[in-house]
Parts: sequence; structure tokens; C-alpha cells
Amino acid sequence: MAEYKLKLTEEAQQSDGRQETLDELINFMKAMEGLTMTVVTLDPEQSENWDKDDENSFDYQDYYGKEIIQQIQTHDPDTQCVVIRNIQQLPVAMAARHPDSPGWQGIGIDKRLRNEIRDMIGLDDYELEEPI
Repeated sequence: MAEYKLKLTEEAQQSDGRQETLDELINFMKAMEGLTMTVVTLDPEQSENWDKDDENSFDYQDYYGKEIIQQIQTHDPDTQCVVIRNIQQLPVAMAARHPDSPGWQGIGIDKRLRNEIRDMIGLDDYELEEPI
């Protein structure tokens, strides 16, 4: 499987501030423009685990991200980007495959910015599909 790396915006949120983090997410979305997109909805258990914030906890975001990318590469190889959303239909991460670099690049979406990012992407236009 091609390498998948998820950059977490929570870290940037603490050090750079809200606007800088939002700008980083917007730039990532701009890079996704024109790419074939798939929207994946986590199931209730995955949604709950996604936001677990325990230092000793298993890294669910990385684990789920890798699984989702593997499934997309296997079942829909034409997909070039993905928005991962929780059961509340809020985006929790985005990932894209760029021709300039091998593998997929991903970015996590801080809880406080999910409504704004959902509105920018227009995720309400995507029907709720079956969780993976």
C-alpha cells in the first residue's frame, strides 16, 4: 500500500491559531479541486473512537485512515481524494493522492472547525452512504 500520512490540525491549532489552521485546511481543499472525490462516513463506533484523546490510546485516526485508503485503492482506484466524515456528517479528515508525490497525504480537521469545513466543501450535497 502506498504510504498514507495524516497531519493533525489540533497541533497547529494550539501553536498557530485558528486562522492559520483554517488557511491550511483551505489550501488543502484547493489542492483537491478538480480531483475525483469520494466521501466516506465512519460508523458510530469509528466516529466515537476517532476523537479519543488519550496519550496511551491506540491511534484510531491513523488506523482508520490507512484502512479507508486501502479500500479505496482496491475498490475505486480512480478516486484521487477522500473526505472522511463522522456519523454526524462532519468532516474529520481529508486525504488526496497527488501526482507529484507518492502515496496519499492527509490532514485531520479540528473539532472546532468541522462545521466551517463542511459548509465550504458542501458535504450536505452528499447523501449519507453506508459506513465502511
